[in-house]
Amino acid sequence: MSILFSASEIITMAIEVEKNGLNFYRAMVAKTKNEKAKTIFSFLATEETQHIKTFRELLKDLSPVAMSHTAEAEYNSYLNALTSSRIFTPDVDMDKLVKEIKDDIGAVDIAIKAEQESILFYYELREQTKAESRANIEAIIEEEKMHFAKLTQLKADLAKKQ
Repeated sequence: MSILFSASEIITMAIEVEKNGLNFYRAMVAKTKNEKAKTIFSFLATEETQHIKTFRELLKDLSPVAMSHTAEAEYNSYLNALTSSRIFTPDVDMDKLVKEIKDDIGAVDIAIKAEQESILFYYELREQTKAESRANIEAIIEEEKMHFAKLTQLKADLAKKQ
């Protein structure tokens, strides 16, 4: 079975991923003690907010794809499989996740894993996307790579201080 997603479908999924990231980063601003960590998590929350706005603007310019009832059920099943192993699933208990974090490095570790998962998620979706929509996915991937790099550097900086 080969499912090709349109840009609007990808962007809708991206909005949900970014919303979950936004909630996590806001919680980390409140939880972390290190000022540099707070600054980076605050920056990333702002970035996620901007990504959501950008994706919503992109979505306005795109036409929805009509699907049969069977195709829609198959599509939804595939999407659930793609997203079910991620940290930020739609049903993630953010309060529980935040409470389990022991220190600033633990917070950064979760953020790094989430960014890695986002990159892999978008790479997979890019492969399932129609050719004319792939540039949008490439832009998303580049943003997530930047987040990953910032967090990796933050982790190294925090480790030096221990």
